[in-house]
Amino acid sequence: MKKLYTIMLFTILILLTGTVIFLILSPDQIPVHMSISGDVDRIGSKFEYLVFPGIGAGLGLFFAIMGKLERRKAEKSNEKILLYTGIGVIALIALIGFYFMFQAGRYDADTVSEGSFGDMNKLMNVGIGALLVVLGNIMPKARINSVFGIRTSWSMVNDSVWQKTQRFGGITCVICGFLMILLSLFIPGEWNIIVMLGIITVMAILCVAASYRYYTADQQKG
Repeated sequence: MKKLYTIMLFTILILLTGTVIFLILSPDQIPVHMSISGDVDRIGSKFEYLVFPGIGAGLGLFFAIMGKLERRKAEKSNEKILLYTGIGVIALIALIGFYFMFQAGRYDADTVSEGSFGDMNKLMNVGIGALLVVLGNIMPKARINSVFGIRTSWSMVNDSVWQKTQRFGGITCVICGFLMILLSLFIPGEWNIIVMLGIITVMAILCVAASYRYYTADQQKG
């Protein structure tokens, strides 16, 4: 288990180190925000990019604390799942952060063109889709907990309903993740955000409905 804590810390350090190098090499004023279509719409202080390692460190601390709490409950399986989740989320933040830094580093106001900051929407969809695939594979292994999984008042009524709900949620996450990645490769610009929100909304509705269905079946059986 220590290895997972080390990997999560190492991921945060990579994000922090990369950001520091970027700050050293960058001018004081650089692009810090873009519109949904990829156009730079605000120039500001390069130190605003410290938000990425800041968020990464905060999430790392959160998942580490929650993992330790699960260990105290003798739920080592849940501890491992939380650490895998933390590593995946921090890696996604690092990917987005480094992409922003790369685009900001090559930005030239004299040669700016429409969508000059790149197709961030597509990158986010692919990254989130990949994360959903990973989470979907580990979701069925989770036991009832206060952080991870499809947590509804129905799914948490007992272990049987919980496990069936997580199994359904895991399969749904994997399918939606692959679908998000596939569609992102063909759908242009801001439509990627609409697709992502649509898929996540449908996935959430299906998982909540499944938890109620399993709960109802369990109550009837009881």
